[in-house]
Amino acid sequence: MKLPSAHKITFSHSMIVAMTKVLLVLPSSSYRSSEFVLASQRLNLDITLLTDADTPSILPLDKVIHLPELHLEPGVMTHIEGQMFDAVVGVDDISVRIAAQISTHLGLPTNPDESLLATTDKVAFRKNQTQFELPQPKYATISKDERDPQRLMDVAMQVSGFPLVIKPISGTQSKGVIRVDHLKDLLQALEVASQTTTEDELLLEEYVEGAEYALEGVLVDSKLVVLAIFDKPEPLRGPFFEESIYITPSKLPHQLQREAERVVQRSCESLGLWTGPVHAEFRIKDSGRLYILEVAARSIGGSCAKALRFGSDTTLEELLLTHASSIESDSTRVIRQRKTYSGVLMLPTPKTGVLRSVSGLEQVRALKYVTSLELTVPVGTFVKAPPLTERYMGFVFADSPGYDSTIETLKRSRELLSFEISDR
Repeated sequence: MKLPSAHKITFSHSMIVAMTKVLLVLPSSSYRSSEFVLASQRLNLDITLLTDADTPSILPLDKVIHLPELHLEPGVMTHIEGQMFDAVVGVDDISVRIAAQISTHLGLPTNPDESLLATTDKVAFRKNQTQFELPQPKYATISKDERDPQRLMDVAMQVSGFPLVIKPISGTQSKGVIRVDHLKDLLQALEVASQTTTEDELLLEEYVEGAEYALEGVLVDSKLVVLAIFDKPEPLRGPFFEESIYITPSKLPHQLQREAERVVQRSCESLGLWTGPVHAEFRIKDSGRLYILEVAARSIGGSCAKALRFGSDTTLEELLLTHASSIESDSTRVIRQRKTYSGVLMLPTPKTGVLRSVSGLEQVRALKYVTSLELTVPVGTFVKAPPLTERYMGFVFADSPGYDSTIETLKRSRELLSFEISDR
């Protein structure tokens, strides 16, 4: 997929020097800590980690700043000031805001904190999109303690009528997100969704019937450069919305890809975002109308970034670090995706309980087109089934010359894997 010539991202190892100092804000909960560290080392960056992790780092102790609960304190900021960093990079919703606060304090380029807040607060995001007349689901807020059937019915009809989707105002990985088709479903879903948040309200949204997609991009001086559009070939109809398969390049018609780019660009402008990664989710009805579900000022979640490679095997993490560090080359080279179809399967959590064993690993690894299998939950861990899932069981990656063969490989992988989970 060729990027618009007016919005090129340049990349050159030869122009990167060891004196470029980068502070990586890496929460212990992140799937991608090692990928960002390895990308930094491949780029010959002088990196320091800011993390809440208690486990030893692969870096020397003088290159790690331990920050319990990722709470910035004056003493920590004073220490950071003395390091003379050239860039500060976060990897998820929480760490991106911390990185922006540090960048603002150091006088480094970053998105405004209020813009980042609007991408992590679903109500603030919906209000912003409404103000700028961007296409999105209808919505309303309800108290998580509300149980009066008539008042709930009134709110449901105010939104759009059933089916609806109830969700926490903040959070990721579809935790606490539930489709409700009837009033009795809404009453039950309120009980469950309320367990997933400390906030007083929940969001009630119109359910948009249609195929779902994800857009990965980066803002360069306020201009959106689309790096990839992922198809989600397995319909996400609920009642829960745990992700399954992503595949790119997309089969979405060219004109709809351009429409997605246009709408996401407008959404970023409305939010006040102007630099750094963008991850957007949207649905398209059979009529062709596009609805924005979310826009986040971060790159794709989980380990899904491993499904992307650009140019001569450049990773997404390398590209983002290059952009954040303002590294440029005189010989401009447009970043292009590889020509094969890359896909990722997010392994579902089949039931709540303690993970006892996993079988089928070698059979999956032996499949043609499977490039990697990554388990993220150790045996002995207590896991939760949707809609309370906190972590995917793992990821399977496949790469093939065909769209259908990539999807079939991932589906076969899911069939071969078996997770033994006991009740206690």
